[in-house]
Amino acid sequence: MRLFKVTLAICLVIVITLSTVFYSRSSVVTSMVNNYLTPHNSAITCLDFNINANFDLLISRLCIDTPYAELELINTRIEWQFEPSYLTAAKIADAISAIHIASANVRAKADIFLPARSAAQKSNEFPAQLSQLLNDIVEFTVPVELDIQAFSYQVFTNQYNQQQSIYQGQLSATAEQLHFSLANAKKESVLVLELVRKQQGFSANINTDLASLRTFLTLHQSALPPALVAPLVTADNESWSVKGAFNSQIDWHQQVLTMANTLSHFSFRAEQGFAQSGPIEIEATLAWQSVFTAGNLTLDFTHDKNQANYQHNKIQLIIEQPQLLKTLSAQGISPQVLNFLNDNVINEVSVSPRGSVKIDFTKQRIISDGFNISTSNINAPLTLSLNNLALSYHDKPAITVNLQKAQFSLTGQVNVGQLAPFSKQPVKLNIIGALVQHNDFWQVTLGEDTAIEITQLSLPSSMGQQEKIKNKAIVTSLISHWQGSVAIAKHDRKSQLNNSAGVTFELEINHQISQLHLANIIHINRLELNTKVSGSVDNIVIHAEVIADNLAIARVKLTGDIRQPSIEIFAKELLITDLFALKIKLPIEMELIDGTLSYHLSGQIKNNENFMANQMLLALSVKDVSGEIDGTWLQELNWQQQFMLQHGQLTSIATDVKGKANAVNNLTIAKIETATVISQFSTQIAIDFVQGELSLVARNSQGNLFGGSFAIAHAQWPFSKTLAVELKLTKIDLEKLLELDKKQGIVVTGKVSGQLPLYYDGEHFLIKAGHLHNVGDGLIQVYNNSAVAGLKASSTEFSLAFAALENLHYHHLTSAVSMTDDGYMLLVTEIKGRNPDLDNEVNLNLNLSYDLLGLLESFNITEYFENKLIKGLH
Repeated sequence: MRLFKVTLAICLVIVITLSTVFYSRSSVVTSMVNNYLTPHNSAITCLDFNINANFDLLISRLCIDTPYAELELINTRIEWQFEPSYLTAAKIADAISAIHIASANVRAKADIFLPARSAAQKSNEFPAQLSQLLNDIVEFTVPVELDIQAFSYQVFTNQYNQQQSIYQGQLSATAEQLHFSLANAKKESVLVLELVRKQQGFSANINTDLASLRTFLTLHQSALPPALVAPLVTADNESWSVKGAFNSQIDWHQQVLTMANTLSHFSFRAEQGFAQSGPIEIEATLAWQSVFTAGNLTLDFTHDKNQANYQHNKIQLIIEQPQLLKTLSAQGISPQVLNFLNDNVINEVSVSPRGSVKIDFTKQRIISDGFNISTSNINAPLTLSLNNLALSYHDKPAITVNLQKAQFSLTGQVNVGQLAPFSKQPVKLNIIGALVQHNDFWQVTLGEDTAIEITQLSLPSSMGQQEKIKNKAIVTSLISHWQGSVAIAKHDRKSQLNNSAGVTFELEINHQISQLHLANIIHINRLELNTKVSGSVDNIVIHAEVIADNLAIARVKLTGDIRQPSIEIFAKELLITDLFALKIKLPIEMELIDGTLSYHLSGQIKNNENFMANQMLLALSVKDVSGEIDGTWLQELNWQQQFMLQHGQLTSIATDVKGKANAVNNLTIAKIETATVISQFSTQIAIDFVQGELSLVARNSQGNLFGGSFAIAHAQWPFSKTLAVELKLTKIDLEKLLELDKKQGIVVTGKVSGQLPLYYDGEHFLIKAGHLHNVGDGLIQVYNNSAVAGLKASSTEFSLAFAALENLHYHHLTSAVSMTDDGYMLLVTEIKGRNPDLDNEVNLNLNLSYDLLGLLESFNITEYFENKLIKGLH
């Protein structure tokens, strides 16, 4: 512009001089004009002129040397009014109506410098400055009409090949319009500007090729702001490149600026991207409308939905992930983030603006309808949508932008390395929510449609390696629905590390598992876990409910510091029949028709890495259970037990809540129906599982059997080789015992009591020093028995003995009982009594030996009694 003004001034001086020495030689004119130009360090080096019939000044060649450039004007025609009144310096401009230049050649002699700004500009000053600039353009008028049909411009450069630094163009300016075009040596367009003045405004059209413009700006680095010099000029020009075309249609009318902008076929490539992230490539196609008025700027990316340009707004970022991972690792990014990026190879990121962006310079606020960020990877694209964004900014000392609120959604599929042992399928994400910044905290809200899905899960059990393969839990799908909010207090990083209370939760989480199958154990069609989370990290409250096939099987409560929380898992009075409807496969056959199950697991999780290492208290309660267990009918079984769990070991607790010894039997069964009926059975049982070994201790076991009762003070399993299990029998009714298998002609009545010490040698059961004795009188009658009748007929001795037993009223019956390792029991029996039919006393000693195991299997007591009695008499 300064060169343009100097050129006009020179032309005016020439006109004045020529009007004075109209018929003088050119050397005289040159000398006179140079006297005027000398103070400006400028001079005319050539001049050839003439005047036509219209008194237009025809300058065939004019050479001007200035400190900035050498100018050569070819075939210049100056139209002016040749009147004496205009021949003064003050009025000569009014005399000139137009300047036409066929060709102009400009060779720069020095760098072009723009005046440096005295201070940094503030953002709130931008609207006034922009309005002032636009109004200055409206008010600016060229003093005369100027038309340069062609010009060439050689840039000042120290490069050897100066041909690449020559530009060509055209310039025409009138009071109503301006046209300027610039092309490089290859005749490739650099910039085209069209400006038309309107009432109280103007319209303009700008077209530029970015690659050519970048080269032009690089050659004029001294005229650029310092902030652009380093990345644009100082950097190696071969390290990055830019391509594309930019068009802007500008309208300034009644203090409203409207710009319709198009950026097409844009690409940016750099050998080194941002923060040393390696090679990077950006491609873009954008179309938007900008509206500036009253201190507000609006960028509308959907101005005309019928135009294809607006429908394909997109910025694509292409990166080389290996170099990116290397850079992030060097910057100390957490290994979890690096592993996630390594599992999800991302080579392309697309950004698509949506709606409009509004900037309020007065309130320093930015409002945006949002944009989409989409990545391409080996799975389905991962898309992050940010909507309804509100941001604030300030420029002290530099421009800083703060997010105030936003709505977001994240959809797509990702690979999670930690889940690789359980599922080879990607995780499906559908996360919807909002982010709001309050005065003291950030709040993240998750919408009800938020869901995370994992399919084809395989969960190994805690058994041995071979068992893991056979007993994996198979899950068709796991879907987690999240809803609620998380509040994060505003702290600096140091205080956040020391104050975990800065994060609070108010969440509802629903986990849905479809088709849970554990081979040979259980199959559940649908398992749900409904969870409510509230409180802070150091004072959390979590309530959860586990529902299996519409049956609530557990409730969970987690409280306290989330790093070492207290936990409760419990259920009350679950119907046994409902539990068995869950297709549970048990090691023994059970057909139960009634009963309930209650349990309560409680403790504190102090070891987060190994849950089984934590100390837990487990309380079990089974009430009113009736049904068949492995073919044996049980009626009204009740069992209460407390266990301590720690380090994978389970031990029973034999004390009550006050620490006192619990002497109450915790297992009772109203009736056990086997070959004989056991009723009112009760015992105090303790079950332990320590170091992989199961042990059981029963104390104070007792029950009713054969009209009497039995009791075992102490019994344990596995059995001890040194300690006996003392079986105490009280008032066993012999008649009820023989009713198990009645035989013709044998009747035994009376009751016996005694004690049988049971031993186990590791392979066999033994009885040592057991004894039985009668309680009260009894009766033995052996008659009408075919086997006995045969023996009586064969021997007089047998006839007398069996005659005494036909009606023996005994008052003394004792038996020493023992059993050897071959399973045969020996009863050394002594019977004393009287047969009233024979009116004599009877003393009978019998040694009875029989297979107790076989007896227990068949319970044919009378048959054994019959056979052993005959054998004993022999």
